[in-house]
Amino acid sequence: MIINMLIVDDIEANLYSLESLIKELKPNKNIVNINILKSLSGEEALKIAMSNQIDLILLDIQMPGMNGFEVAKFLKSNHKTKDIPIIFLTAAFKSEDFVKYGFEIGAIDYFTKPIEKYQFLNKLALYMDIFSKNKKIAHLNSTLQLEVDKEVEKLREKDAQLIHQSRLAQLGEMVSMIAHQWRQPLSAISAITVDFRLALELDELTWSTEEETTQSLAYIENNLTAIDGMTENLSTIIDDFRYFYQQNKELVNTSLETIITKSISIVKTSLTQDNVELIYNYHSKDKMDLYDSEMMQVVLSILKNAQDNFKDKEILNPTITITTKDSVLTISDNGGGIPDDILEKIFDPYFSTKNAKNGTGIGLYMSKLIVEEHHDGTITVENIPSENGLETCACFTINLNSTIT
Repeated sequence: MIINMLIVDDIEANLYSLESLIKELKPNKNIVNINILKSLSGEEALKIAMSNQIDLILLDIQMPGMNGFEVAKFLKSNHKTKDIPIIFLTAAFKSEDFVKYGFEIGAIDYFTKPIEKYQFLNKLALYMDIFSKNKKIAHLNSTLQLEVDKEVEKLREKDAQLIHQSRLAQLGEMVSMIAHQWRQPLSAISAITVDFRLALELDELTWSTEEETTQSLAYIENNLTAIDGMTENLSTIIDDFRYFYQQNKELVNTSLETIITKSISIVKTSLTQDNVELIYNYHSKDKMDLYDSEMMQVVLSILKNAQDNFKDKEILNPTITITTKDSVLTISDNGGGIPDDILEKIFDPYFSTKNAKNGTGIGLYMSKLIVEEHHDGTITVENIPSENGLETCACFTINLNSTIT
């Protein structure tokens, strides 16, 4: 360990005498070397202190220009040098008032000349030992901070991988949902085209009279309108899916109701096929700044978990209730609730009650990260009784209070 010591005196002979005395210090295991820097004036001492890493200053008081007191006051007022320990050395300022003043402006010790050699060396050795240990601690803290920074960066990289993995898993689920959503309108369009072809083949479209012409045109118009409606529905599903999957990180001023509507449009057919009833209790039109596509991911993750739970437990009359009030969104289901022994774990990364084939255990963890990205956003879950008191419901509460605009 190297200790950088600055000694200041306007008399050069005093500097060399003090340097010789310091060199009599016995080395210890903490101090490898004492590097001595010398200055003949207060002004020069300030320059040295500002441009070097100084561990201790031995400062004479009586000097032309800036005296030692003035130098010390300047050092203590500067953020870069305020923590450098100062020991005053003086042959002139020996009274108790001067000693008191020296300590008041920040000195750690005050020696009057002629200096008692062994007392000075013993104290200096003690200070050197303390300074060297402090430097060692500072170095360890710095090293520890670097290690902490490295670990934080690793966690960030891991979270980025989790996000990517979650998006891929979500993509697979969304593709399956899109297939369900498309199947019904495609079947309807196919049925209309078959009916059209049969009508043409059987000459059911006739134009002999004005009435027949009107009926044929009405038949064509009604079927084309139905096809247009179903085509528009298919297009909307694709747009909602693309919107959900785009990875933009821009805040959008929107409402919770809009987020829910877009999310439900992706999974409605799948929920309907499983006879899941959706109940909406909208009590808020507040708009807020949200990462909307990511908030859709949160809503879809909760809905998908509820749907899977209904299937696993073969719940009769499965129901999901979605409620908004101010900037709070709650989603509850009558699927029997979450076992108490895992209630506190469900937001942990990779924790899952599903088998490896059906779940990665990162959906709710990612939901927690997404909600917390919204300033002071929080997501919690609890088991609550249903309105009729006969069922236990898992209720997720998302609070986005700080994002209201």
